[in-house]
Amino acid sequence: MVTLMVQKLWQGAFEGATPDVISYNSAENIVFDAQLVRHDILGSMAHVKMLAKQKIISAKEASEIHAALKSVLSQYENGQFKLDVALEDVHTNVEAAVSKMTPAGKKMHTARSRNDQVLLDMRLFMREEILKLADDICALQASFVTLSKHDGPMVGYTHTRVAQPITISLWCDSWIQGLGRDMQRLMSAYSRVNQNPLGAGAVAGTDWPIDRAYTTNLLAFASTQSNPLDTISSRGESEAEVLADLAIMAMRLSSLSEELIWLSQKGLIKIPDSFCTGSSMMPNKRNPDVLELVRGRTSRLYAHLVFVLTVKKGLMSGYHSDMAETKPPIMKGLEVSQASVQILAKLVPKLEFDSALIEKELDSGYAQATQVADALALAGVPFREAHGLSGKLVGECAKAGIPLSAAPPIPPLNAKAWAAATSNERPKMKMKLALDGSAKKFIENEKKKIETAYKQLIG
Repeated sequence: MVTLMVQKLWQGAFEGATPDVISYNSAENIVFDAQLVRHDILGSMAHVKMLAKQKIISAKEASEIHAALKSVLSQYENGQFKLDVALEDVHTNVEAAVSKMTPAGKKMHTARSRNDQVLLDMRLFMREEILKLADDICALQASFVTLSKHDGPMVGYTHTRVAQPITISLWCDSWIQGLGRDMQRLMSAYSRVNQNPLGAGAVAGTDWPIDRAYTTNLLAFASTQSNPLDTISSRGESEAEVLADLAIMAMRLSSLSEELIWLSQKGLIKIPDSFCTGSSMMPNKRNPDVLELVRGRTSRLYAHLVFVLTVKKGLMSGYHSDMAETKPPIMKGLEVSQASVQILAKLVPKLEFDSALIEKELDSGYAQATQVADALALAGVPFREAHGLSGKLVGECAKAGIPLSAAPPIPPLNAKAWAAATSNERPKMKMKLALDGSAKKFIENEKKKIETAYKQLIG
């Protein structure tokens, strides 16, 4: 563990808080800060390089600080750098470690506040995690493409009752399309996360002649967040926006999970045993635990979102310590979202459809009734009358215990037209699905751009 007896970054005018207060303020926060060590070091590297470019510190000092930051990064990657709660946060821990290696470390915080520093760390973290999740969403979409190759009749429901025949590929595509909208929302939020906050200072920027465009380029941001007051005030806003997008996606994943559980109970699909567990008492049980937990953990996302919104709603402009409370929800929210999407991407392509039971469900629910009404209307019967004739036939077939296909044709339909109208096959709904790859390409380009920038920055 790297430790160093140093003052807090804010200390000077007064002695400050007692150990008990520091523990209350920082003990929980520093656990989450452990995920920001690399991002904090990269941000400091960019900041120090900019300070040297602007001749705010000397090239020699910048070189010494960079070497020390690189050493701390190596220690962190080897599991040797641990955060000390006595130093409050990741920023002070990193600075203390650097200052232990070179006196120039005391200059690395020039023209910077922890307010814009933590904003930067969080933007770098969120940007990285959003791209990981976007990759996971692509994988889940691809799993539905794989599943769609087992095409055939499927049941379309409304009000949880049999409605009309559809196809497996249409069903799969409906989830792909929904996930596509989730991706669009996430990428829209990404565009606002991908703005450089460094240089906003505590709340009013800085009089030092810094070059914000330079650090924007060094860290591969798309743009610079310009107004310093707005920038500092926006902490928690991006977190809330991303969590809102995650909550909407979680709603979809929960709906999918509920549908799979319900369909499996009816026997129309089989959930692989590898995604189920048994009962400690009942030998017959195959519990769909994975799907139940995806459904249950959706509540976490809702809670995280409401938590952040509730924190933000009472804050005037500028920085407030309340904002630090938005860190755990976004970190946990991204983590649980990634885990849920990843496990579903493994489960979905292994689902099995029972075509015989699907046919039985369609027939017993008289799913072809709308097709019969439409066929009569196409043959010249007014639709309202056709609707009544079809409905009457459904009642008669239900009493007789036969499917619509076993009933005699309703004039003017002939035997061929009747067979087509009462069939569960929907050839026009059979789809050959494929992803266009544009989202995947964007994600890979962004990852490559960021990775290249980081490699150049570290040296």
